[in-house]
Amino acid sequence: MSSYNENLHSGVVSSLSAQELDLQNVEAKLEASMFSLYYAQGARITTAEDLEITTAKYAYEKKVHEQAIIDSDLSTNVLQSANNAKDYTAKSVTNTSVAAANVQIAANAILKLASDAGSIFSIVNAADYDTDIYAQSNKAYVLMNDTAYDAEQASQHSMEASAAIAEVTTNTLADKATVTDTSIKDLLGVLTQQFNDTTTLLATQSAELADANTKEKAAEGELEDYSVSYNATLEAYNLNNSELNLNLEVTTPINIGNHDTYTVSFNNYKSAFNLQAPDGGSFPLGYPVQNYYIMLVENSKSSTFSTNDAEGLITEGYANRYITITPSDDNKDGIVQQIAIKKSEDKDQNSIPYLQDSEGKDLTKGKEYVIFVLTVFTMQYKKSINNFDDYLSAPSMMFSLKNQLNSVDSGGIVPPDANNVIQFGVFENPAYLQVAGKEMLNNIEYRCVFLPNNKELVRGLLTDEELKYIDEEVKDREQLTKLYDTKIKEVQAKIEALKGTNTTNQTQAKVAKETAKAGSKKTSKSNSSGISDAQREKLLNNQLTVLKKQKAAVIANEAHIQPGFFFNLTISQDIPAGSYTDASEGTMTLLAYLMRQANEVWDKLGDDKAKKLNSDITNYSKKKSGPNVDVEQFMQDIINMIESVIQEVVKKSLENLLADFGQLIRDLILLSRGYKFYPKQVTLAPETTDNFGNRLINLNSYIPAVISISNNPDESINTQFTNALSDFQHTDAFKYQDPYAKSGVAYPKQTSINQS
Repeated sequence: MSSYNENLHSGVVSSLSAQELDLQNVEAKLEASMFSLYYAQGARITTAEDLEITTAKYAYEKKVHEQAIIDSDLSTNVLQSANNAKDYTAKSVTNTSVAAANVQIAANAILKLASDAGSIFSIVNAADYDTDIYAQSNKAYVLMNDTAYDAEQASQHSMEASAAIAEVTTNTLADKATVTDTSIKDLLGVLTQQFNDTTTLLATQSAELADANTKEKAAEGELEDYSVSYNATLEAYNLNNSELNLNLEVTTPINIGNHDTYTVSFNNYKSAFNLQAPDGGSFPLGYPVQNYYIMLVENSKSSTFSTNDAEGLITEGYANRYITITPSDDNKDGIVQQIAIKKSEDKDQNSIPYLQDSEGKDLTKGKEYVIFVLTVFTMQYKKSINNFDDYLSAPSMMFSLKNQLNSVDSGGIVPPDANNVIQFGVFENPAYLQVAGKEMLNNIEYRCVFLPNNKELVRGLLTDEELKYIDEEVKDREQLTKLYDTKIKEVQAKIEALKGTNTTNQTQAKVAKETAKAGSKKTSKSNSSGISDAQREKLLNNQLTVLKKQKAAVIANEAHIQPGFFFNLTISQDIPAGSYTDASEGTMTLLAYLMRQANEVWDKLGDDKAKKLNSDITNYSKKKSGPNVDVEQFMQDIINMIESVIQEVVKKSLENLLADFGQLIRDLILLSRGYKFYPKQVTLAPETTDNFGNRLINLNSYIPAVISISNNPDESINTQFTNALSDFQHTDAFKYQDPYAKSGVAYPKQTSINQS
């Protein structure tokens, strides 16, 4: 290689390597700022929740304090009354006893007088009977006896009054009133201090909320800055890669399942020299390139991979270590090559070339690689420019091939029942639960997090979607669009293949028709599952309709629905223990799960015949359920039932209803691919926490989100998987009912242990 080419190649490699390193650094800072914002928002939401609870506590304690003041005033009055009663009773006892004594003295005197009067009367009776003196004496004697009797009664009543007043226990009443008043005053003091503390706490938490808001906004700004830097750095890399490195790109699959292929794309090499073909002729197609060679290199070895190494792989004849692409009409607009990671035993897949790395090793999932493209020029071109060097591209951006775990369908998450149990199911590849042929416990975990759904608390916070909108970030949407485009192309290719087969077999079909007319039994071409080509084509067209509707829905769905704070897969898969709840094995059956998805559509119809259809499908499913169920035939029969309802009852287009049944159809497709249904459940308890590590608050609303995550003890296995997050934005929220809390009373809140 000439010094010019060496310098040029070195400059391109250095420039792209530096930009990729910058991109990685900015990406690391971007992710760090995501977590900073997440925890800043968590602190803000936690403080707002604490303030909400303290506000409710303040209102309650205010009423209690006011009642305690009223009780204290009443207690003071009761004590004063008791003390007055005590004093007046004591005086009454003294006065009554003195009165009783005086009455007794008077009574004694009256009795003495009555005795003397009796003696006088006796003398008069004896001496002057029946005289005037006798009559007057008799009258005085009677009056004196009556007076003496009254005096004795008065004496008796005064003694009884003295005894009765002495029995009044006003001293005990006063003592108890004193104790009660003291207790009420002590209680008032405690409640006053508690109320003052709550008032102080309310002021403190209000200040903390203001501070948390400030820090959260600062974290928002930092994230936005890094996001802009990341997008700018990525754009700069893409521009340089496009202009200086053939726009070399590697695209990895993002669809659910085993990722056994990846796609390499790059632009055709264009000569920098405006050459004339000899003898006025034309250059061959692709000139000046004779062949392109695609090579796979471990990222750790990319810095030392040179043109000599690339040419050595070719000259040594390592056929599996490179893929040769010759310029042709098919790739005149650019090269797009799908590559398998291992040799396929399927004859239908032999068209996808198999590529080992530069050292002859098969690609390992989870390991980092790059792609090099060696451009070999024609000898005519080399002679014309007097340079016999070939061109080796700079390495592509690093890539890693991983298997995509399936996310839990948001519509399949059943809200908590009376026992606070949340049920859901997931279709997963059984092979993911095995390593080296052995069942691995908890190889795939399903972590359930509960996102606070309180619009009043989270309003005004930056969300993941808003960040993308601010940065005009459309990468995720582009990936989803590519995913659906790829699936749509696959289905369209199958349809075209069926049409081609039908065209090729037109003569055979004609012969079969003539044979049928002659009285022979009519036969139709069918596959191993018993479905005719016409039925299969109809089924594929239905799938195509669903995919197109889903793609349109994905593109149109840009608004952030819930929960109103920053949350995404990057955040969710690094939530610490204590902020999520592991799902255990559930009790939901596959049939119940599939019928629940169907029932959501039946509920919208609300027609007797639609309800009958529900029953028909249920009975049909029970008949067809089993390990050897023909999934494609099952799908076709279900679709036929749906069509009959549309035509007879609903008058709704097949296109719309199939879109409603999109998830059900996708699940059936996964079953046909060997996926297994795994029922899961989560039980809510008083100690269950939300995603920020705060215990769930009674009667508050939460959104369940499920993270499908590889958690194998061998970290090298975890790197082979891409985790998944359920669509929490479209998952129904539920109101948490604390089994140990009275209705309307919030359970005491614990301090978060995960905030940092």
